[in-house]
Amino acid sequence: MDWSWPTRGAGFIDPACLVVQLIAAGHSAKEAEGWASGCKAWMNADAAAIDAFAAATLHMSESHADRHPDAAWLADMADAARAWAAHRGVSERSR
Repeated sequence: MDWSWPTRGAGFIDPACLVVQLIAAGHSAKEAEGWASGCKAWMNADAAAIDAFAAATLHMSESHADRHPDAAWLADMADAARAWAAHRGVSERSR
């Protein structure tokens, strides 16, 4: 939860953000989604909505990494988002 930016949203968003963090920490996308699958919100989510979130996360992460090329952690997060998007079949770069 990002308490500095509280908003209403789909219940699967928090587990989806965890998926990206787990991938960045060395888990495979399949393993990371396995962790998320224990959340009721994830289990009840529309797969197309998760796909859309994965694609948006990839676009946002790549944009942040492109704007700050010296921030290795941003490149790492973009790599994690890219791996997750590829796992979900939505990895085509949108720009």
